[in-house]
Amino acid sequence: MNSDLIRQASAGEIESWIIARIAEIVNVAPAAVSPDAPFDSFGIDSAKAISLMVELENWLNLPDELPLELLFEAEAIRDAAAGIAAAVSDMAAQQGGVQP
Repeated sequence: MNSDLIRQASAGEIESWIIARIAEIVNVAPAAVSPDAPFDSFGIDSAKAISLMVELENWLNLPDELPLELLFEAEAIRDAAAGIAAAVSDMAAQQGGVQP
């Protein structure tokens, strides 16, 4: 397996990852984080949001940064995850491979 390949993650997997990380940051159970809630409704400051995005980029093994707007400007976590999955798919297509 080539460790340079982008992790292939569905929007649902990315949504679950974001929810788990938000729950950890705000110290609540993951079930308390609705995928229909906007990211900014959890009171997470910009430094922690940037940290979350960097961790997500590392988890996905991305060669480039994701635009923070994908997280901040989405109407809900579910929408953010779908946008991030699409961006990751585009990066994988440009790179020529994905990691299962």
